[in-house]
Amino acid sequence: MKNTTVARQGSILIFVLWILAMLAYLAGDYLAHNRERAAVCSNSWNVEKENQAINSVIELFSADRSPLSGQEEENGWIALSPGGVKLWVRLEKEAHRVNVNSAPDSEIRKKIVEVTADESEDKADQLSDAILDWRDPDKLTRQNGAEAGYYRDQGLPYVPGDGPFKALTELLLVRGMNSGLFWGNPLASVNAQTQQDKESGDRPLSVSDAFTVFDADVKRLTVVVPGRGKSYELALVFMKKKGVRWQAFQVYRTTLVSDGKEDKFGDQ
Repeated sequence: MKNTTVARQGSILIFVLWILAMLAYLAGDYLAHNRERAAVCSNSWNVEKENQAINSVIELFSADRSPLSGQEEENGWIALSPGGVKLWVRLEKEAHRVNVNSAPDSEIRKKIVEVTADESEDKADQLSDAILDWRDPDKLTRQNGAEAGYYRDQGLPYVPGDGPFKALTELLLVRGMNSGLFWGNPLASVNAQTQQDKESGDRPLSVSDAFTVFDADVKRLTVVVPGRGKSYELALVFMKKKGVRWQAFQVYRTTLVSDGKEDKFGDQ
């Protein structure tokens, strides 16, 4: 009888412990779920704040009368904090860039060599020839270039446009191009200015910074927004004059990661 009672008490104890374990698991799962939801909400809120900040900057520079007394293009990067979001902006005319659709072959190659200064000369030859093959209407392949056959052999779902680039980001499709070379690290340019490193600030840091596909009267607004850790947002906004205002007609956005040398994000 005594053994039966002990066995029953042992069974009850195991059952109670099992219930407590289940409650602990459910409580932990509930807390983890709430933390995940909170993280998602926090991230969504941060993204929305960044979007609003970028939209505010676009609106600011849409006015016909310059909001900063017409000195933006002389000042380079300008620090702003719309809605408490710290960011840097730079306003420039596209006339200062090489038009990838109309520039001579030699000028395209010269600018590619300038951007890929730390890379091999073969890479610069390959990329410049591939760009020229993409924009020309013929099917002839330059010595280091690429026509439709190359892209098909690589299993890519596209071939060269054989005509003018319609968007700057179309360059990302060209043989030899990659996102790092195309976008570069604009944060390095911000810090070159704040640290008064003129030598670093003079050289184009990327293909997207060196070239344009737009007319000379188009303005480019570059916005750099810091994120968490080493990541940050980049927005390239292209604006045309319409009536008494500048209107954004193309906007490119991407998330970039710094190489660790620009963590201070430009001292103001």
